[in-house]
Formats: sequence, C-alpha cells, structure tokens
Amino acid sequence: MSVPEDTTPAPVPTPPPATSQFARNPSFNAGPGGRQMRRPDTPRRLKNGIRLRRREGIEMLAWPADAWSMLLLQGIGEAVKTEGLDYARAGQTATLQIGPTGVEAAVQGRAPRPYTVRITPEMLAAADWERVVAIMAREAVYSAKLLAGEMPPLVEQPFASLGKHLVPTDASTVTRSCTCDLPMPCKHIACVAALLIERLAGDPLLAFTMRGLDGQRLLERLQEARAIATRGLARAHSTPPAAEAAPEAMPLERCLNNFWRPGRQIDEMPSETEPFAPHALLRRLGQSPLQGKFPLVGLLASIYDSIAEDGRKLRETSDAAANAEAEAADDAADSDDDSSDNDNE
Repeated sequence: MSVPEDTTPAPVPTPPPATSQFARNPSFNAGPGGRQMRRPDTPRRLKNGIRLRRREGIEMLAWPADAWSMLLLQGIGEAVKTEGLDYARAGQTATLQIGPTGVEAAVQGRAPRPYTVRITPEMLAAADWERVVAIMAREAVYSAKLLAGEMPPLVEQPFASLGKHLVPTDASTVTRSCTCDLPMPCKHIACVAALLIERLAGDPLLAFTMRGLDGQRLLERLQEARAIATRGLARAHSTPPAAEAAPEAMPLERCLNNFWRPGRQIDEMPSETEPFAPHALLRRLGQSPLQGKFPLVGLLASIYDSIAEDGRKLRETSDAAANAEAEAADDAADSDDDSSDNDNE
C-alpha cells in the first residue's frame, strides 16, 4: 500500500532584522577608509593651519601687546575666550593678513567653509603721521630704540602731544566682526585676537601698522627725517660732548708736562650721551647675500665688539701709565723743591 507524499513546503527561516546586523557593524559611524567620523560638536580639522606658539598664554606681555590685548579681548567671556584659545592652539586659522587697512583672517569652524574675521582699528590720518614723524625725528632716542627692536612706552609721547594715541584707549574705535551666526564677539574673534597679540609681542612695529602706517615704512621715514635734521649726516652715534664743549687750547709748549692729564673742565661736562643703536650700520645694510655656515653680519658684529673691548682695555692701560708717570714727575718735583729749601737753609 503506497503512502501519499507529503507536499507541505518546509518552513523558510526568517532572516534576522536588518537593524541588528547594522548595529553590530564595526564600520558604523566611520568615514572613508574606515576612519572615525568627526563629532558634530567639534570644528573641522585644518591641515597646516596657523597655530598659537606661546605655551605660557597671552597674559603678562610687554607694552604695546598688553594694551592691545585689553582692547581685542574686551567683552569676550571666559568660556568663549578659552574656546577661542583652543582654536588658536589647534591651528584652526587658515589665513591671517595684517596691514595698514586692518586685520583679516579665515577661521575654520564646524561649517564646511571658514568664517571671515575682520578687526579694523580707527586709522590715523596721513597729516597726523607726518607730524608724528617730524616730532620723533627731533630726538635720537626714538630711532635708536626702534632700530634696536625695542618699543618703550615713551613712543606714545609724540602721539599724545597731538591729542592722539598709538594704542587706542577706547574699545569702540576698534571694529570686530565675524561671518558666523554666534553672538559677538565670538570664539573665532578670540582666536584671531590671540594670534594677533602673539605677533605684536614678537614684532612691536606692528603697532604702527595697526594704526595705518606700515612699521618698516615708518622706520624708513624716520631715518630720512633724521638725515635731513642733521644736515645730511645720518650719524649712528651722537657727537661726543667733549668735542662740542672743548675750551680754547693753550700753546703746546705751556702744557707739555700735563698734556695727557684731564683738565678741571671734564667734571663739568655732561656725563650722559644720546642713546644709539648698537651696530647701526650693520642693521641698515641688512642681511648679507653671501651664504655660509655662520651669518656674516653676526661675525662682523662679534669682531666689532672684540675690537671695541680691546680698545677700552688699551685706553685704560695707557691712562694708568700716564697717571703713574705724572705722579712720579710730581713726586720728583716735590723732592727737588724740598732739596732746594734745605740748601737755602
């Protein structure tokens, strides 16, 4: 007897839900090449961006960087400032341009394209710069300090005499803007401000550029004005007071015994001379076109210093010998006078 064939179809296994496979996928939330994708609350990383190099931060800086710091960071909360410093240290700034018309930078944030940050201080008029240069040219201390790479607070004096300021005292005269939608001033402005403060600390001449005249150009105009003020003689050192205040010389035969001894008038002469820039000629000539293991300008500066030191030592030795000889002559003269007195007695 035949058994009827079972035609009931076998049950088809149910595939697991697609969601469970997707959840266990190790490449979930990974970008191209299997790398982890950027978190939505962090900025897009920028390659070869401009970074803040100062490890100690942007506090306790010398003038004028500290004065600019107060202006550029005014109104920025601590949390926003900290985030802006993190941006600066991470190199989120793509470009940074500092010129007489202001500062413009591109800062990469979370958006696909960088934000544009502009900082524009109030510029001084051309007539004001002409008067400032003329005032500074009257005193050698300004050109000497600036040539030496120094920016003392006394540089404010020519501006103050005109009722102006090299560093603005009113924050409303410094315009800060950003193309982001965050409340102003934002973290992108804080990032650019930190980079700008760092550059002002390293190159104080940028303080002039921020007010409308390139710092190097001001230095050139100041040197030109100094040359005209000294009748075409651009002197690296001031004229020694002894050459200007020397008394009328006596006939040589009347001062043979004390010719090398200083006169009484030397104590009445001013002891301070005008400040001058060290190695002023080398600074004006600039870097040497010759290539080598050691920079030529530095070698020449070392040679000049060694020669000057040897000259000072030679002068001191000569002065000591002259004084000893003069004292011996005085003692001999006193001895002859005593002998004459004894003979007369």
